[in-house]
Amino acid sequence: MTPAFLSPALVLSIVIATAYAALFHLLWGKRAQELPIYWLGALLGFGLGQLVGRLLNPRLLHLGDVYFLEGSALCWLFLLLVKWLKR
Repeated sequence: MTPAFLSPALVLSIVIATAYAALFHLLWGKRAQELPIYWLGALLGFGLGQLVGRLLNPRLLHLGDVYFLEGSALCWLFLLLVKWLKR
């Protein structure tokens, strides 16, 4: 039995959020010091999206236990919020 902290859904969620943070930084980042802030925002947003997906359970675009649509939407929303707050 796989421990919860090593579940495939968690690993996939972290990989997706990391890819979104890297893409966001590539497109709109200015300094290397911003990347950890974007990464943290992406992780928080994607994690919150997973919680929303579990609560609503819409069965739209999910990969196994990963609610891709909700996670992606909130991840990008958090990335934009971090960029706006960083001004």
